[in-house]
Formats: sequence, structure tokens, C-alpha cells
Amino acid sequence: MSSQWIDPNQTLPPPAVTPDVVQAGFLKRWAALFLDNLILGAGFYALFFALILVAGMVGGFSQLEAIDSDDPPAWVIAAYVGVTLLYYVAAGLYYSLMESSRNQATLGKMALGIKVVDRGGDRLSFPHALGRWFAASLSYLTLYIGFLLAAFTQNKQALHDMVAGTQVVDRWAYTDFPERQQRSLGGCVIAFVVVMLLMIVLAVGGIIAAISIPAYQQYVGRAQFASVDIALTPLRMQVEEAVTGTAACPDNASVGFGPPESYAGVGISRIVVGEFEPGFCGISVWMPPVNGTVERQFLAEYDPDEDIWYCTSKADDARLPGWCH
Repeated sequence: MSSQWIDPNQTLPPPAVTPDVVQAGFLKRWAALFLDNLILGAGFYALFFALILVAGMVGGFSQLEAIDSDDPPAWVIAAYVGVTLLYYVAAGLYYSLMESSRNQATLGKMALGIKVVDRGGDRLSFPHALGRWFAASLSYLTLYIGFLLAAFTQNKQALHDMVAGTQVVDRWAYTDFPERQQRSLGGCVIAFVVVMLLMIVLAVGGIIAAISIPAYQQYVGRAQFASVDIALTPLRMQVEEAVTGTAACPDNASVGFGPPESYAGVGISRIVVGEFEPGFCGISVWMPPVNGTVERQFLAEYDPDEDIWYCTSKADDARLPGWCH
């Protein structure tokens, strides 16, 4: 029995190191899911509109226009249900066939550089991939909380991954080139996050604008009518005195005004006093609306028999002064 002498000063080669498997992070999976749903949704609506177009060409577009949305005919309901069922069949085949293919990934996952494997890192069979798609319904039924688990679990598994025994990893994991795995987010993910943030900012900005613009317009309207109320208080008294005293309707000159355009008030372009309808003396006020044009927006006419003022306006009645009827 022979023994081999080993030089204690000899440098031994380091042991082989197996690279870690890079699990796909939540952001990558979220971006991939968004792209896949976008692709499937575009296909669904393209097919739906194609069927509507064919139905219109065959049965006549006038019949489609006559369809009551509150009580649609049975064939419309059947067509919508059929297209919806076809969508889920197409979605199941899309995910199952692509995740069990050579690429082991859907188009969205391929764009983000990730793939689906089983617990041992092997390629999924078609039945396994189909079962994973059915298990994904659990993540949807939990109001997407099942998908959110991928951000907190050790192997970044979503709920349906735990049920199906799968994992989502970098596309170079479990290959002959594991060193090519990408640990950073990558340009596609960063671009996706930026786009989503911009969409959120635009959506929030739209909501704020939808709330603030009408509120601002109401504020401007109330401010304008407040100015009108202040300006018309002395004029109303003069009109009432003139009508009850002389039975004649005064004009701008008799109430101390010059030409109608000479009036300069806050939120008021001009004021005209005169008889706008036979037997009724009134005051007409032009106010500039928000869009900058000038148009008559308020008319108050005095009825001496009933001693009341009748007002009409293009604005909401809630903005009219309290003395209006």
C-alpha cells in the first residue's frame, strides 16, 4: 500500500463554488405581469371589436345602434360571454404553452429576463404549467395579495408558486452560464417603474384637476355674483324709485352712469339699465367668464305690481342673489 507525500507548502486549488440562484424580484415579476396582461387585453379587445364589426356588416349597423344597453338581446350577451370564456382559454394556453416551452417564459417574462422553473430548477411540463396557471387564481382571489407575497418570501415566491411548487428566476439560472445572472433591476425594469410612476402622477393630477377646477369655477362664479350684488344694490333702489314715482324706466344716464362700457367693477364688464321687455324695467350685467370672452350672464327685471325682481342667468341658480325670484 503506497501513500502519496503532500508538500505542506503546496497551494491547493479552491473548491468549486456553485453560484447562487438569482430569484426574480417583485418589481420584475410585476412588470412582466403587466406586460402579459397588456398583450392579452389587447388581443381580447381586438377580437371583440372585430366581432362587432362583422356583426354590423352582416346585420346592418342600424341594428347595432338600436340595441338598448339596459336590455340587450340574448345574442349580444351570448357573444360577450363567449368572448370572455375564449379570453380565459387563450390566457391559460398562453401561460402554459410559453412557460413549458424552451424559453420557459411568457413574452412579458422574456422581456424582463426571467423564467419559470420547478423546485429543482428544471423546465415545467405542460400539465405542471397549466396547474400553475390555475393556481394563480388564488392570487387573484386574494385581491392580488398572493402576488404581493413575492416581495416578502425567502425565495420570492407568490402564493401560486408555493401551491404549484415553482419559482421564478433569472433566465441564466440553472444553465451552463450562471455567472450571467443579473442581480440589478436592469434598464427595462427601471423604465417600467418610471412609466408607472408617471402614470400614477398623471392620474393623481387628473383627479386633483377634476376636483379643483370645478371648485375654482364655483369660487369665481360666487365672487362675480357677490360683486354684482354689491353693484346692483344702489341701482335697484333707483330703478324702484323711478318706476314707482314716474312710471318711466330710467337709463344709464338718469342713474348716474355714462356709456354702458364705462362701468369698471371687479368681475363686471358693463352694466346696462333699461326696458328689456315691455312693461319691465331691468338691469343687465355682463361678466367675463373663465374662458375670457364677454357675454351677458345676468338680467334682473323689476315688476312694480308685485314689487319683486325676476332674475335670469346662465349660471347656476344657487349663485343668484337672495332678492331674486
